Amino acid sequence: MFASAPLQEDWSMRFLPVIAVLLAASATPAIAQTPPDVADLVGARAAGGETQLEARGYRFVTTNVVRDTKWSFWWSERQRQCISVATAEGRYNAIGTVPAANCNAGGGGATSRPTQPFERISLVCIGTGSGPAAQSSSGYRYNRKSRKFEPEFGTTMGREAFSSDLEIEIADGVGRVHPSGKLVSPIHSGGNDGWWPIADLLVTPDRITGSYRMNGLNKPRIDYDRRTRIVRVRAATEFTGRCEEQ
Repeated sequence: MFASAPLQEDWSMRFLPVIAVLLAASATPAIAQTPPDVADLVGARAAGGETQLEARGYRFVTTNVVRDTKWSFWWSERQRQCISVATAEGRYNAIGTVPAANCNAGGGGATSRPTQPFERISLVCIGTGSGPAAQSSSGYRYNRKSRKFEPEFGTTMGREAFSSDLEIEIADGVGRVHPSGKLVSPIHSGGNDGWWPIADLLVTPDRITGSYRMNGLNKPRIDYDRRTRIVRVRAATEFTGRCEEQ
């Protein structure tokens, strides 16, 4: 009878750490699970991470800043999935799934134009580029029949360098671009007083992308880095410039 007290005390001391761990685990809040398709982006630099998210079918919705961490929300229409991305010191610290309402997807999908509704952007960009150009050539060629060198003329396709400027305007989620000089194809259509509407416009805190239709075969792609202020236009004619926000 008197020996039972030490045994009971010994049992309690033995299992006390286990009980403490279980209690601590039950008090720990649930952590959002990282989706498998973006798990490899945890720890990646934010600049490259945005490009990867877009390539994997995600569209930027909105962002919030809490102390030193920026929380951005991205929507995947294909997977019907909203994710939150925590960025600190230029890298993705955490990625997790969140309710679809965070991406405004409760009524059938995130907005296809996730720009800030009242954001107005005006850019003037100056730079250089190159485009296709016909180049004439001349010389002499030996004619075996006449056994003489005879003059020869021809035309080859090459690339010609140029300097030009580009303007971009965005207001209320709608964008337009004003190319000039060699950036305007000799055969073009769809412009309005030198301005072309930007299709597939995507505006994030770090980047602006889109495209415009110069003609049926020429659809230049715009990629503007808002941190470095460098814009690139990619098509048959290529252009790289530095922009100033007006």
